[in-house]
Amino acid sequence: MNSSGAPSTLPFPVQLPYAKEEIPKLFGVLDVEQDPNPAMHFGITMPLSWGQVRGERQLITPKNPFGLRTEVKATTGPEANIKVYLAYISQEISPSDWLTMSLHSQKEHVVHERHIAQPGGAVPDVLTIGGPAGARRISRWLVLKNWAEIGGAHFFVVQASTPEANYTPDMANVFFMAVSNFKLMHPTEWDYAEQLRTLVQTVPAKLSTVFPLSWHQQNSPLSDEHFYQVKLTKDLVGRRIGLVNLMLTAGQSEVEMRQLEDENRLGYQQADHLTFAPAQLVPAPKFGSFDEVFTALSPQTNVAADTPAQERQVLLARAGTFWVLMENIRFTQQDEPVAWAVSKRGFEIVQDNLVVKP
Repeated sequence: MNSSGAPSTLPFPVQLPYAKEEIPKLFGVLDVEQDPNPAMHFGITMPLSWGQVRGERQLITPKNPFGLRTEVKATTGPEANIKVYLAYISQEISPSDWLTMSLHSQKEHVVHERHIAQPGGAVPDVLTIGGPAGARRISRWLVLKNWAEIGGAHFFVVQASTPEANYTPDMANVFFMAVSNFKLMHPTEWDYAEQLRTLVQTVPAKLSTVFPLSWHQQNSPLSDEHFYQVKLTKDLVGRRIGLVNLMLTAGQSEVEMRQLEDENRLGYQQADHLTFAPAQLVPAPKFGSFDEVFTALSPQTNVAADTPAQERQVLLARAGTFWVLMENIRFTQQDEPVAWAVSKRGFEIVQDNLVVKP
């Protein structure tokens, strides 16, 4: 059993369970194309014995941000269904973080999960168990992002679900086919909910990256031929919810960079009365042009009773003789899940697109 009380032995196939020649004999594809907007069209892979029982075409807008799009279900045998919902988001959030928030609000317990890296944010494939005792259901979830012409993005939320007693290995295979073969008929060429701005710097080295348009850029007056600093901040509903502090240095040692990192940590205590635990930097996978990478995540240690807690994520990376130190100050997922997801995503975009060259 896992910590949620759900059996971790529930099957969670992640590879094709059938020979390719068997698939047309067992499964068909339902193309849902009623919406006048081609970006809303999608295809569901389901057993040949299943059928569509409900289809909706309500307009999904900022004022009506969530709704059921279609449902298919088993017409014979054990009860099971696949539902496709459509959600609208205006802020840049990864599909995985959005689903985590949704599952938490529904009190769904995660049994298995995997997250597939994509430019628009990690795509989740998650198995959960939820519902009251005696009526619990097993669900497998997938969330895909598609840019919305009205701004923001749409999340296509796939839920394959069945009562706990019906979740056999055969049903698990049906669920795998549903989530692994779900497809957007006309995906857009933009992977984000927002447009992105480019950040380019040539001193002390060539640095480039991007960040969401709703974040604000402020270059430090302390920048010179050996040091560059820029702060990116994010406000939501009139309140600052995120900070990305990026520094680039030339000729510094790793020891000096670790000292700079700790000086920054203490600086938040003096300027903002935020005390964070010391960063326990550990090696992390290399990316882009970097030869060494270290990361850490530190909690706030002076949280007041009526104030949401914050945390500090640190990235330290070396490219030749240049070092980048990057921080993300944000509210915690537990206390402010939306603010956490938006700020974390901004940091990810800056990091994923960060390039430093001599």
